[in-house]
Amino acid sequence: MDRLLEDINAVVGVTGCFVCNKEGQVLASALPDLFDETILSTVGRTIAQTLAGLETARRRKIGEIELVYDQARFIAKNLREGCLCILCVYNINVPLLNLTTNLAVRKLTEGLKTLSPAETKAKASDRTKVSPELTVDGTFFAQMEYELTRVMGPVATLIIDDEVAALGADRDSFPRDRMAKLVEKVSSEITDEGKRDSFQQTMFKVIRALR
Repeated sequence: MDRLLEDINAVVGVTGCFVCNKEGQVLASALPDLFDETILSTVGRTIAQTLAGLETARRRKIGEIELVYDQARFIAKNLREGCLCILCVYNINVPLLNLTTNLAVRKLTEGLKTLSPAETKAKASDRTKVSPELTVDGTFFAQMEYELTRVMGPVATLIIDDEVAALGADRDSFPRDRMAKLVEKVSSEITDEGKRDSFQQTMFKVIRALR
């Protein structure tokens, strides 16, 4: 998979590319380090959902989505079980790019078909592993779940798990440097401003204590 992405990157005008599954989990990436994997996961999940929505609405297969900006293009190729996302310059030679990507799309589509759900999760997990000393322990999530349940009831667990997944992580190896971001995303689900502020204040105290 990595070799295929390197071949795409070799096309003049390509900034980088990545592959993700339907849930937005990044399976392989050949983008510069300045692109945070959390952002890539969010983009991948949004694109996958958009492709699925378009196919449902139009009742036919959607091969790709292309977004054109002043100085760049973003191209997403449908892999059925995920998508190939390519960032490139605005004036890239599109036919030349397609010559390279068409072969890659076929191979990637077949490759994703053969991956079991467990293998897909393992690939994504391998990319997001964090050193134990840089991850949070169960205390953080226990406190967050308790505080959110007080405000939103039993759906609190589902909300937390969804936002953790959206950040491309899991509870067992959640990075310490993303605790504040998670609190921000989870609290956005609280509609009552007073309760939202109270939840944030409590959780930021928890974060300071853990550090």
